[in-house]
Amino acid sequence: MSTLFDEKTRSGVHARIDRLEAARPGLWGKMNAPQMVCHAADQLRVALGEIPTRPRPNLLRFRPLRQLLVYWLPWPKGKVPTVREMLTSQPTSWDGDLQTLHGLVDRFADLRPEGEWAPHPAFGPIAGREWGRLCYKHLDHHLRQFAV
Repeated sequence: MSTLFDEKTRSGVHARIDRLEAARPGLWGKMNAPQMVCHAADQLRVALGEIPTRPRPNLLRFRPLRQLLVYWLPWPKGKVPTVREMLTSQPTSWDGDLQTLHGLVDRFADLRPEGEWAPHPAFGPIAGREWGRLCYKHLDHHLRQFAV
């Protein structure tokens, strides 16, 4: 399974980020490309513990359901509400925002999956291995949204 902790997968994500275009319309959803880049960066900041979260009680905290969503089920297009912590940043400069996203991908991958990780706003406490898969799946979803 693809994860940001895998070097080959991460290289592929970096190459896809480099193919993004600021003016390219999304195939679904409400975000434009610059907003999506900031949103993807915010998810990584949440995982790194740089944006504080307050996990909310819900069914997603149950391990079997979380495992289904993180590892097996496809990400629904335009159907999942975005948690407010992952809408923290606003676009500034396209090139700068892309470089920030690249840097966050690398900083995330430099950490050990076995270490301590910040809680997810919807899933609550999750392991680094789950964060690696979840962050990859989220980036893949949004890169597909913008046809890269």
